[in-house]
Amino acid sequence: DVVVHFVGGFTEQRTMACERLVRESMRVNKDALQITVNPLDEEIGVISVGAVTQKKERIRACEEMVKMNCVHSMCLRIECYREDEGCEKIKSTI
Repeated sequence: DVVVHFVGGFTEQRTMACERLVRESMRVNKDALQITVNPLDEEIGVISVGAVTQKKERIRACEEMVKMNCVHSMCLRIECYREDEGCEKIKSTI
């Protein structure tokens, strides 16, 4: 089983959604592979203007939450506006 974290936005809701995904996955299937998908740090300001430092911190918090709580995890960083490459990266990880 695989859970892919595609969480939109960079508000506190992102962290809360990640927490719910991790908690439910641990309850249902602790062995499921957890894959977080986030943009590259240098591209965050391009896709979402303002408060870049805070957005980076939220992304790192989500990645750390997955790494610390899930048996099998992978944190992917993909380039913006390169959906095909991003999908291939996710598929090869699975």
